[in-house]
Amino acid sequence: MRATTILRRKGVKEAVQHFVERVSQLPQVEAVLLVWGDEGLEVRVIVPEPDLSVVDAIAEAEGEMIDQLSELPFISDVIFRQGKPLDEFVSPQTHFLFRR
Repeated sequence: MRATTILRRKGVKEAVQHFVERVSQLPQVEAVLLVWGDEGLEVRVIVPEPDLSVVDAIAEAEGEMIDQLSELPFISDVIFRQGKPLDEFVSPQTHFLFRR
């Protein structure tokens, strides 16, 4: 299943959009990626370096999205780019939801 297909399910698109709106307000967030992986829906938030306050803010938004998507297999990751090119975290199955 493709990530764009899963977004067509009732309530999924809205929950994901709300999450993206919240985390994209954080200046450290460089990208939000969506992929349908082996374990279900995967939302990946890319930030340049570890920052506990950013991770906490993302986790709060993530909690809301998880509550809304309780019936859907879902994984969220915060990925620290640490100088690597963004392309290293993108695959053909990846859909950009936000990119700074």
